[in-house]
Amino acid sequence: PRADLYLEGSDQHRGWFHSSLLTGCMLDDHAPYRELLTHGFVVDENGRKMSKSLNNVVAPQKVNDSLGADIMRLWVSATDYSGEMAVSDQILQRSADAYRRIRNTARFLLSNLSGFNPATDILPAEEMLALDRWAVDRTLLLQRELQEHYGEYRFWNVYSKVHNFCVQELGGFYLDIIKDRQYTTAADSTARRSCQTALFHISEALVRWIAPILAFTADELWQ
Repeated sequence: PRADLYLEGSDQHRGWFHSSLLTGCMLDDHAPYRELLTHGFVVDENGRKMSKSLNNVVAPQKVNDSLGADIMRLWVSATDYSGEMAVSDQILQRSADAYRRIRNTARFLLSNLSGFNPATDILPAEEMLALDRWAVDRTLLLQRELQEHYGEYRFWNVYSKVHNFCVQELGGFYLDIIKDRQYTTAADSTARRSCQTALFHISEALVRWIAPILAFTADELWQ
């Protein structure tokens, strides 16, 4: 049967990819795969091949133990694998910083849903405030973009767009504006329920967006 995807390093263009293509065309008159995805190799921050003699090897298990598996997964997703993929302690630390910003955004969203029951408190779009409707619409638009990037294996674009959404559009704009409304209006007021309705939709979307990359964090948030 034809494979959905062949996935290997760029050295296999003249190796496994090539030999299986020739064999498939000879036996079945078509390629043995529907899609082909190749990636570069992991190098250090100076572009050098990792070697024990150079003392520049970054061991995945050590990263998992010190920073967590989701940090490693985030670094992988944030890197354009079409070329060589640079990694170092400093690069991984930047991934850890980005992870904290995404996680802190998710924590803020969930903490402001306290006392909100989606079954009874959610508002229809026509009753929501204009700013909150904008936030939901922006989320839906971004979701379409992310689905396209995931479908084409452009994980670094997923990371970039999710990070910018959390830091700039939410943290730097929307969440900052709604703080007064969240903390000063009555718990069951339309203004607060409108905001919480938007936060609920955003939270649910965000967890789904990050699940393929930040699997453990997404599971924790979903629970």
